[in-house]
Amino acid sequence: MDAYSVYDRDFEVVAIADNHVDLNEYAGVRVIAADEINDYEYDEIWIASIYHKEIKKQLMEKLAVPSYKIRHIEYPLPFLEKVFYEKYSRELAGICKCSSGELQEVVDYVAGNGVRMYCYPFYDEYMDADAAIYFDEESGLYYGIYSNRRMYLSRKYDTHEKAETYFQYVCMEQDKRSPHCYLTEHFCISEGDVGIDVGAAEGIFALQVMDRAAHIYLIESDPGWCEALRLTFRSDQDKVTIIQGYASDKDEDMDLSLDKVFGNQKIDFIKMDIEGAELKALCGSEQMIRRCMPKLTVCTYHYAEDEKKIRTWLETIGGYAVRNSAGYVVCQGRWELENIENADFRRALLWAERDGQ
Repeated sequence: MDAYSVYDRDFEVVAIADNHVDLNEYAGVRVIAADEINDYEYDEIWIASIYHKEIKKQLMEKLAVPSYKIRHIEYPLPFLEKVFYEKYSRELAGICKCSSGELQEVVDYVAGNGVRMYCYPFYDEYMDADAAIYFDEESGLYYGIYSNRRMYLSRKYDTHEKAETYFQYVCMEQDKRSPHCYLTEHFCISEGDVGIDVGAAEGIFALQVMDRAAHIYLIESDPGWCEALRLTFRSDQDKVTIIQGYASDKDEDMDLSLDKVFGNQKIDFIKMDIEGAELKALCGSEQMIRRCMPKLTVCTYHYAEDEKKIRTWLETIGGYAVRNSAGYVVCQGRWELENIENADFRRALLWAERDGQ
């Protein structure tokens, strides 16, 4: 609601509904009890809560709200939608087609569902499904099962609902249908490879490649995720090394360059997903990349110019075949609102491998 009062938007909030009303209004908008919803005229009900499945059930079963009027939204996407609707107004109206079938596919989805990070039907499959989440009494952390292993979550996911939502989302991100899926025929790990996971977070990528990699170094800046990673990989100390810090183009405080950390060590693959700091991390890895020519998968959607800048940087290295991942994503970063006119569908990843492989 703070953003609602600041950023341009193409919608009006009629009221905020809650089962437990403590205020008459918030940010200038009336707050009402949930059972008062049908006293108001509205076009849609937006659920901005991790309890979206329970709330949707209540709306449909107790208040007879039709499902097509209910949307689960993710911040800051409602504030970006106007930009997308204006940029693709003719395509959304069916006046013309997009420049490619891939782009037309996401525009068609938006026409019926609104803007999401993943504008594809698999998004709805995951968000409507239930995930098996467990609580480890000893550590006080929640975990899910991935690749037949416990994948622990950061302590900030301190309720079952928070843990379930995060687990579902990260599994959806790595679904083979997702534009954000790291592994592909253009980025696959061979038996005995040694690699680096830059921005390891919950460790899902490492869990995917554990059986083939000889060793994988997990670089993560968040202490909460480092704690979870140590539990997930506590029986794999011979194959997994966890390094807390920020991969960058310099070495000071928590910043570290991969060139300095890994010296003359042979590295076969690198995965990078670090919220728009990928180019800096690549610059701090240039000597190693030139020496080893590792396979790369690098996120390119956090900023509008990332894909172009990272592709150009890789071309200066030479010797790489560079490819985009298929499909498109929408960036959800708060920084996107600061440059809202640049909001658009973007390629999620660049894959780079030795030319001719």
